[in-house]
Amino acid sequence: MTAMIQRFPRSIMIVVTIILSALMVSMPQAVRATSSLGLDGVGNRANGCCGSQLLTTNNPDDVIVLVVECGYTSCDGNVSSITDSSGLSYTLRTSYAPNDKLWEYYAIASTPLSSDNITVVVSGWPAWMMVFAVKGANTATVFDIAPPLPASTPCTGAFGQNDCTISAETSAVDFVIASTAINDAGACKASTGFTEVTQGGGALDVDYQIVDASGSKTYFTCSGTDPTAIVLDALVSSDSQPLAPIFIDGNDGFTADNGVKGGTGTSDDPYVISGWTIQAQSYGIEIANTTAYFTITNVSISWGGDGIVLSAIQNGVVRNSHISVQGIGIRVENSGNFQLTSNDIRSGGLDECGGAPACERWGAIFLNISSSFDVSNNSLEGGPGAINGFNLSNASIVGNTGGGEDGITLHHLSGLLVSQNSIRAHTPIAVSSCGDLTINNNTADSPNAGIEISDCNNVLVSNNTANVSGGEEGIWVTGSDGINITSNTLSYNTNGILLSNFATGNTITGNLISNNQCGIQTDSTSTVDQNSVADNTFAGNTQDYCSL
Repeated sequence: MTAMIQRFPRSIMIVVTIILSALMVSMPQAVRATSSLGLDGVGNRANGCCGSQLLTTNNPDDVIVLVVECGYTSCDGNVSSITDSSGLSYTLRTSYAPNDKLWEYYAIASTPLSSDNITVVVSGWPAWMMVFAVKGANTATVFDIAPPLPASTPCTGAFGQNDCTISAETSAVDFVIASTAINDAGACKASTGFTEVTQGGGALDVDYQIVDASGSKTYFTCSGTDPTAIVLDALVSSDSQPLAPIFIDGNDGFTADNGVKGGTGTSDDPYVISGWTIQAQSYGIEIANTTAYFTITNVSISWGGDGIVLSAIQNGVVRNSHISVQGIGIRVENSGNFQLTSNDIRSGGLDECGGAPACERWGAIFLNISSSFDVSNNSLEGGPGAINGFNLSNASIVGNTGGGEDGITLHHLSGLLVSQNSIRAHTPIAVSSCGDLTINNNTADSPNAGIEISDCNNVLVSNNTANVSGGEEGIWVTGSDGINITSNTLSYNTNGILLSNFATGNTITGNLISNNQCGIQTDSTSTVDQNSVADNTFAGNTQDYCSL
């Protein structure tokens, strides 16, 4: 095997930390003590063979990380077997193929290992492997649930010295691992604060750093060599136990036992709930019937149910938090004067469709009967929907990105600003039964209608781009009047603008309408003469005006 591997001196190898999640344990309160995280053993070649390594450790409950690589610029083989002399069973965490193939496996050793022989066979191809042990990882939530992790980036891999940088946010006391694939050259000159796991170079360099910087970014740069890729991952310390779900009912519920770390509940000194890792059940955090000022920041919530539920609250902020749940990411009802900002939300959502063609899908953020709020700069992957809302007033939805089956879908509105969002969905922005609304500077990417306005009046729609990739309609106005559509870019759609179902008394001016099958499409109840259409730029449309 050694001779075969030497024929591939420029093999590319990437290591991503793989972790086994054991039985979840809910603790009444999290503990953040001096971290016990550290290396507990690094594999050495057995009998000079690159497909087999011996690993000795000193501690129980280590996370054993195994990475397998084959090929140079391609690999047609697959891992056919992994054997372990101590009887450990390895589970595939992920696979990665930037040029060659990499597989990541993990196991947990409940007792210390003594010359444990781990052997990997890749069918038909020579293989390279690395195995190492990390002590002190949290066996309830072994890896950091922050959505960016594991993070990866390609590098040039060109001859000579090239720098390559990667970063990711962490949410707990973490053992951060930076694994760098190197194109047959020396080891990385690593970022300050990182330490080499083992002597690197050739094809691989692995560095680590122990951090306690919840919600902040960790940066790693490999310099002085020719990296081809870097992967950044993080194991959570056993000293950072998950917190049980938090429930606060009334102002008196803001206590240390309920995860409050400071504050007095005033506008100048709000109660603060921060830094927790929470495993959601029916919810992760629920706050109800409060008027005291509070801030939820830098929390990580995962698993089942909803992430954060706010019911009949005033004066709340949720910011800089990571939410990855099976239900709705953040649900707010009967509330006012709140802000949801700079959160990373991934949710399975709630689908009320039942196969019906017209239905509601609630995903990352759900809002109902609420006013005087700001939803801004959130990253949303909403499953059924990004932002859904009913009965909303005097609020702003600004600078959010991402999408879902549906995008920003809002009903029964007044006094809203929907601006600077970049959303991909079947319908990125849809509003109905609304008035006194501004929709501007948004980017919509949809195979259907980019922006849909139904049964509304007094709405300004300006400086939007719909659709980025082309869809059925750039802007669809139905059953509405007093809609001012101006200075939008509407390209590569079936219809740039569609007016239907008594859409009259609207103004369409100053738009760039190009490369559509039809520039402005109307039906018999919504003719051009029943609307004010002037000073638009038409270019490359099959027809500029069409009528059903």
